[in-house]
Amino acid sequence: MRFLLKYFFLIFFFQLFIVHSFSQNTAKELVQTGIIKARIGDFDSAVFYFNKAISNDSTEAEPWYNRGLVKSQQHDYQGAINDFSVVIRLKPTYPEPYYNRGVAKDFLKDPWGAIWDYTKATTLKMDFADAYFNMGMVKFDMKDYRAASEDFSRGLQYKPDFTEGYYNRGLALFNLKDYYGAIADLDKAIKLDSTSAEYYSTRGAAKAAARLYSQAIGDFRNTLRINKNDINAYLNLGLADLYLKNYQEALECYSRVTELDAGNVDAFANRGVAKQYLNDLIGACEDWKKAAVMGSDKAKNYLQKFCSP
Repeated sequence: MRFLLKYFFLIFFFQLFIVHSFSQNTAKELVQTGIIKARIGDFDSAVFYFNKAISNDSTEAEPWYNRGLVKSQQHDYQGAINDFSVVIRLKPTYPEPYYNRGVAKDFLKDPWGAIWDYTKATTLKMDFADAYFNMGMVKFDMKDYRAASEDFSRGLQYKPDFTEGYYNRGLALFNLKDYYGAIADLDKAIKLDSTSAEYYSTRGAAKAAARLYSQAIGDFRNTLRINKNDINAYLNLGLADLYLKNYQEALECYSRVTELDAGNVDAFANRGVAKQYLNDLIGACEDWKKAAVMGSDKAKNYLQKFCSP
Protein backbone atom coordinates (compact mmCIF):
# COMPACT_ATOMS: atom_id res chain seq x y z
CA MET A 1 0.00 0.00 0.00
CA ARG A 2 1.46 3.33 -1.07
CA PHE A 3 0.98 6.47 0.97
CA LEU A 4 2.18 9.90 0.02
CA LEU A 5 5.29 11.10 1.74
CA LYS A 6 5.09 14.53 3.33
CA TYR A 7 7.62 16.96 2.01
CA PHE A 8 9.10 19.52 4.35
CA PHE A 9 11.79 21.32 2.39
CA LEU A 10 13.01 24.03 4.72
CA ILE A 11 14.89 27.13 3.67
CA PHE A 12 16.95 29.15 6.10
CA PHE A 13 15.15 32.37 5.44
CA PHE A 14 16.47 35.77 4.65
CA GLN A 15 19.35 36.87 6.80
CA LEU A 16 22.73 38.53 6.78
CA PHE A 17 24.48 35.26 6.09
CA ILE A 18 27.94 36.09 7.44
CA VAL A 19 28.27 38.53 10.31
CA HIS A 20 31.06 40.97 9.54
CA SER A 21 31.40 44.39 7.98
CA PHE A 22 30.99 44.88 4.26
CA SER A 23 33.72 46.62 2.36
CA GLN A 24 31.16 49.29 1.53
CA ASN A 25 28.50 50.29 4.01
CA THR A 26 26.06 51.05 1.18
CA ALA A 27 26.19 47.41 0.09
CA LYS A 28 25.19 46.27 3.58
CA GLU A 29 22.32 48.76 3.60
CA LEU A 30 21.18 47.51 0.19
CA VAL A 31 21.16 43.89 1.44
CA GLN A 32 19.22 44.88 4.57
CA THR A 33 16.65 46.68 2.42
CA GLY A 34 16.42 43.62 0.14
CA ILE A 35 15.83 41.39 3.17
CA ILE A 36 13.00 43.63 4.36
CA LYS A 37 11.40 43.52 0.90
CA ALA A 38 11.76 39.73 0.77
CA ARG A 39 10.17 39.26 4.18
CA ILE A 40 7.03 41.10 3.06
CA GLY A 41 6.88 39.07 -0.16
CA ASP A 42 8.06 41.81 -2.55
CA PHE A 43 10.55 39.54 -4.26
CA ASP A 44 11.12 41.62 -7.38
CA SER A 45 12.17 44.60 -5.28
CA ALA A 46 14.33 42.34 -3.12
CA VAL A 47 16.18 41.07 -6.20
CA PHE A 48 16.66 44.66 -7.35
CA TYR A 49 18.42 45.59 -4.10
CA PHE A 50 20.50 42.41 -4.01
CA ASN A 51 21.57 43.07 -7.62
CA LYS A 52 22.70 46.59 -6.68
CA ALA A 53 24.64 45.20 -3.70
CA ILE A 54 26.37 42.69 -5.95
CA SER A 55 27.20 45.47 -8.42
CA ASN A 56 28.81 47.42 -5.58
CA ASP A 57 30.84 44.46 -4.36
CA SER A 58 30.61 41.01 -5.92
CA THR A 59 33.03 39.46 -3.43
CA GLU A 60 30.57 39.51 -0.52
CA ALA A 61 28.51 36.37 0.09
CA GLU A 62 25.43 37.97 1.67
CA PRO A 63 23.71 39.41 -1.43
CA TRP A 64 24.35 36.26 -3.45
CA TYR A 65 22.99 34.06 -0.67
CA ASN A 66 19.84 36.10 -0.08
CA ARG A 67 19.20 36.48 -3.79
CA GLY A 68 19.45 32.70 -4.06
CA LEU A 69 16.77 32.36 -1.36
CA VAL A 70 14.51 34.79 -3.22
CA LYS A 71 14.99 32.93 -6.48
CA SER A 72 14.00 29.71 -4.74
CA GLN A 73 10.83 31.44 -3.54
CA GLN A 74 10.21 32.54 -7.14
CA HIS A 75 10.74 28.93 -8.33
CA ASP A 76 13.80 29.98 -10.31
CA TYR A 77 15.72 27.00 -9.00
CA GLN A 78 18.52 27.10 -11.56
CA GLY A 79 19.09 30.77 -10.75
CA ALA A 80 19.14 29.86 -7.06
CA ILE A 81 21.69 27.11 -7.70
CA ASN A 82 23.91 29.57 -9.55
CA ASP A 83 23.78 32.05 -6.65
CA PHE A 84 24.42 29.43 -3.96
CA SER A 85 27.35 28.13 -6.02
CA VAL A 86 28.91 31.61 -5.88
CA VAL A 87 28.41 31.67 -2.10
CA ILE A 88 30.08 28.26 -1.82
CA ARG A 89 33.02 29.50 -3.86
CA LEU A 90 33.36 32.53 -1.59
CA LYS A 91 32.68 30.73 1.69
CA PRO A 92 33.23 26.98 1.18
CA THR A 93 33.02 26.04 4.87
CA TYR A 94 29.44 27.25 5.46
CA PRO A 95 26.86 24.41 5.43
CA GLU A 96 23.71 26.48 4.68
CA PRO A 97 24.42 27.27 1.01
CA TYR A 98 25.07 23.57 0.31
CA TYR A 99 21.78 22.71 1.99
CA ASN A 100 19.80 25.32 0.08
CA ARG A 101 21.46 24.39 -3.20
CA GLY A 102 20.44 20.81 -2.44
CA VAL A 103 16.83 21.95 -1.99
CA ALA A 104 16.90 23.68 -5.39
CA LYS A 105 18.41 20.60 -7.04
CA ASP A 106 15.72 18.52 -5.37
CA PHE A 107 13.01 20.63 -6.99
CA LEU A 108 14.79 20.26 -10.35
CA LYS A 109 14.67 16.45 -10.00
CA ASP A 110 18.43 16.09 -9.61
CA PRO A 111 18.49 13.52 -6.79
CA TRP A 112 22.20 12.71 -6.90
CA GLY A 113 23.13 16.38 -6.96
CA ALA A 114 20.80 17.02 -4.01
CA ILE A 115 22.27 14.10 -2.06
CA TRP A 116 25.79 15.39 -2.70
CA ASP A 117 24.90 18.82 -1.33
CA TYR A 118 22.99 17.48 1.69
CA THR A 119 25.91 15.17 2.48
CA LYS A 120 28.34 18.08 2.27
CA ALA A 121 26.11 20.14 4.56
CA THR A 122 26.07 17.36 7.18
CA THR A 123 29.84 16.93 6.85
CA LEU A 124 30.29 20.60 7.72
CA LYS A 125 27.57 20.55 10.39
CA MET A 126 27.11 17.13 11.92
CA ASP A 127 23.85 18.03 13.70
CA PHE A 128 22.15 19.44 10.57
CA ALA A 129 18.87 17.60 11.16
CA ASP A 130 16.92 19.09 8.24
CA ALA A 131 19.59 18.05 5.77
CA TYR A 132 19.32 14.45 7.00
CA PHE A 133 15.51 14.57 6.71
CA ASN A 134 15.58 15.98 3.17
CA MET A 135 18.27 13.55 2.10
CA GLY A 136 16.18 10.72 3.49
CA MET A 137 13.21 11.80 1.42
CA VAL A 138 15.29 11.89 -1.76
CA LYS A 139 16.44 8.34 -1.08
CA PHE A 140 12.87 7.31 -0.26
CA ASP A 141 11.74 8.54 -3.68
CA MET A 142 14.61 6.51 -5.18
CA LYS A 143 13.12 3.48 -3.33
CA ASP A 144 16.26 3.09 -1.22
CA TYR A 145 14.17 2.65 1.91
CA ARG A 146 16.99 1.30 4.08
CA ALA A 147 19.21 4.32 3.44
CA ALA A 148 16.22 6.64 3.85
CA SER A 149 15.38 5.18 7.26
CA GLU A 150 19.01 5.63 8.34
CA ASP A 151 18.94 9.31 7.32
CA PHE A 152 15.66 9.86 9.17
CA SER A 153 17.23 8.24 12.23
CA ARG A 154 20.20 10.63 12.06
CA GLY A 155 17.84 13.58 11.77
CA LEU A 156 15.80 12.39 14.76
CA GLN A 157 18.98 12.03 16.77
CA TYR A 158 19.39 15.82 16.57
CA LYS A 159 15.69 16.79 16.34
CA PRO A 160 13.90 14.19 18.48
CA ASP A 161 10.52 15.96 18.62
CA PHE A 162 10.07 16.32 14.87
CA THR A 163 6.79 14.57 14.16
CA GLU A 164 7.23 14.11 10.43
CA GLY A 165 10.62 12.50 11.01
CA TYR A 166 8.90 9.61 12.80
CA TYR A 167 6.15 9.49 10.19
CA ASN A 168 8.60 9.32 7.30
CA ARG A 169 10.82 6.75 8.99
CA GLY A 170 7.67 4.74 9.68
CA LEU A 171 6.84 4.86 5.97
CA ALA A 172 10.33 3.69 5.08
CA LEU A 173 10.09 0.80 7.55
CA PHE A 174 6.63 -0.06 6.17
CA ASN A 175 8.15 -0.39 2.71
CA LEU A 176 10.88 -2.60 4.20
CA LYS A 177 8.08 -4.81 5.62
CA ASP A 178 9.22 -4.01 9.16
CA TYR A 179 5.63 -3.48 10.24
CA TYR A 180 6.24 -3.49 13.98
CA GLY A 181 9.02 -0.92 13.56
CA ALA A 182 6.68 1.19 11.45
CA ILE A 183 3.95 0.93 14.10
CA ALA A 184 6.39 2.06 16.82
CA ASP A 185 7.38 5.14 14.81
CA LEU A 186 3.78 5.98 13.97
CA ASP A 187 2.90 5.63 17.66
CA LYS A 188 5.46 8.38 18.34
CA ALA A 189 4.15 10.55 15.52
CA ILE A 190 0.58 10.26 16.81
CA LYS A 191 1.72 11.00 20.38
CA LEU A 192 3.23 14.25 19.07
CA ASP A 193 0.28 15.05 16.77
CA SER A 194 -3.03 13.27 17.28
CA THR A 195 -4.86 15.39 14.68
CA SER A 196 -3.44 13.86 11.48
CA ALA A 197 -5.72 11.45 9.63
CA GLU A 198 -2.74 10.34 7.57
CA TYR A 199 -0.84 9.14 10.64
CA TYR A 200 -3.72 6.96 11.81
CA SER A 201 -4.36 5.66 8.29
CA THR A 202 -0.72 4.66 7.80
CA ARG A 203 -0.49 3.03 11.23
CA GLY A 204 -3.69 1.15 10.44
CA ALA A 205 -2.15 -0.12 7.21
CA ALA A 206 0.94 -1.28 9.11
CA LYS A 207 -1.21 -3.05 11.70
CA ALA A 208 -3.26 -4.71 8.97
CA ALA A 209 -0.06 -5.85 7.25
CA ALA A 210 1.03 -7.32 10.61
CA ARG A 211 -2.37 -9.10 10.81
CA LEU A 212 -3.46 -6.99 13.76
CA TYR A 213 -6.83 -6.42 12.15
CA SER A 214 -8.82 -5.41 15.23
CA GLN A 215 -6.24 -2.75 16.09
CA ALA A 216 -6.14 -1.63 12.46
CA ILE A 217 -9.91 -1.09 12.52
CA GLY A 218 -9.49 1.33 15.42
CA ASP A 219 -6.97 3.37 13.45
CA PHE A 220 -9.10 3.47 10.30
CA ARG A 221 -12.07 4.64 12.37
CA ASN A 222 -9.91 7.38 13.86
CA THR A 223 -8.91 8.35 10.33
CA LEU A 224 -12.57 8.70 9.40
CA ARG A 225 -13.31 10.61 12.58
CA ILE A 226 -10.85 13.25 11.36
CA ASN A 227 -11.66 12.97 7.65
CA LYS A 228 -15.10 11.45 7.10
CA ASN A 229 -14.64 11.22 3.31
CA ASP A 230 -11.29 9.41 3.23
CA ILE A 231 -11.88 6.77 0.55
CA ASN A 232 -8.71 4.82 1.31
CA ALA A 233 -9.68 4.56 4.98
CA TYR A 234 -13.08 3.12 4.03
CA LEU A 235 -11.43 0.63 1.66
CA ASN A 236 -8.92 -0.43 4.29
CA LEU A 237 -11.56 -0.62 7.01
CA GLY A 238 -13.74 -2.76 4.77
CA LEU A 239 -10.87 -5.12 4.05
CA ALA A 240 -10.04 -5.48 7.75
CA ASP A 241 -13.71 -6.21 8.45
CA LEU A 242 -13.69 -8.90 5.75
CA TYR A 243 -10.68 -10.57 7.40
CA LEU A 244 -12.52 -10.49 10.74
CA LYS A 245 -15.74 -11.76 9.10
CA ASN A 246 -17.59 -8.56 9.93
CA TYR A 247 -19.41 -8.80 6.62
CA GLN A 248 -22.21 -6.31 7.29
CA GLU A 249 -19.68 -3.69 8.42
CA ALA A 250 -17.56 -4.37 5.34
CA LEU A 251 -20.61 -4.00 3.08
CA GLU A 252 -21.39 -0.64 4.65
CA CYS A 253 -17.81 0.57 4.15
CA TYR A 254 -17.75 -0.39 0.48
CA SER A 255 -21.19 1.11 -0.09
CA ARG A 256 -19.88 4.37 1.29
CA VAL A 257 -16.98 4.23 -1.16
CA THR A 258 -19.36 3.76 -4.08
CA GLU A 259 -21.22 6.86 -2.91
CA LEU A 260 -18.01 8.86 -2.86
CA ASP A 261 -16.52 7.31 -6.01
CA ALA A 262 -18.94 5.53 -8.33
CA GLY A 263 -16.07 4.21 -10.42
CA ASN A 264 -14.11 2.53 -7.65
CA VAL A 265 -13.59 -0.98 -8.95
CA ASP A 266 -12.21 -2.41 -5.68
CA ALA A 267 -15.29 -1.27 -3.76
CA PHE A 268 -17.66 -3.14 -6.07
CA ALA A 269 -15.48 -6.27 -6.20
CA ASN A 270 -15.10 -6.47 -2.42
CA ARG A 271 -18.68 -5.48 -1.67
CA GLY A 272 -19.63 -8.46 -3.81
CA VAL A 273 -17.57 -10.67 -1.52
CA ALA A 274 -19.31 -9.25 1.56
CA LYS A 275 -22.73 -9.81 -0.02
CA GLN A 276 -21.83 -13.38 -0.90
CA TYR A 277 -20.98 -14.14 2.73
CA LEU A 278 -24.26 -12.48 3.75
CA ASN A 279 -26.05 -14.96 1.45
CA ASP A 280 -27.00 -12.27 -1.09
CA LEU A 281 -25.58 -13.99 -4.16
CA ILE A 282 -27.77 -12.00 -6.56
CA GLY A 283 -26.43 -8.74 -5.14
CA ALA A 284 -22.89 -10.14 -5.15
CA CYS A 285 -23.14 -11.05 -8.84
CA GLU A 286 -24.45 -7.58 -9.68
CA ASP A 287 -21.46 -5.97 -7.98
CA TRP A 288 -19.01 -8.35 -9.63
CA LYS A 289 -20.52 -7.61 -13.03
CA LYS A 290 -19.94 -3.89 -12.48
CA ALA A 291 -16.39 -4.51 -11.31
CA ALA A 292 -15.70 -6.84 -14.25
CA VAL A 293 -16.85 -4.17 -16.70
CA MET A 294 -14.40 -1.80 -15.01
CA GLY A 295 -11.59 -4.32 -15.62
CA SER A 296 -11.35 -6.34 -12.40
CA ASP A 297 -9.89 -9.79 -13.11
CA LYS A 298 -10.82 -10.87 -9.57
CA ALA A 299 -14.46 -9.99 -10.23
CA LYS A 300 -14.38 -11.89 -13.54
CA ASN A 301 -13.15 -14.99 -11.70
CA TYR A 302 -15.93 -14.67 -9.12
CA LEU A 303 -18.50 -14.33 -11.88
CA GLN A 304 -17.29 -17.50 -13.56
CA LYS A 305 -17.18 -19.42 -10.30
CA PHE A 306 -20.36 -18.31 -8.55
CA CYS A 307 -22.73 -16.65 -11.03
CA SER A 308 -24.82 -18.21 -13.77
CA PRO A 309 -23.98 -17.16 -17.34
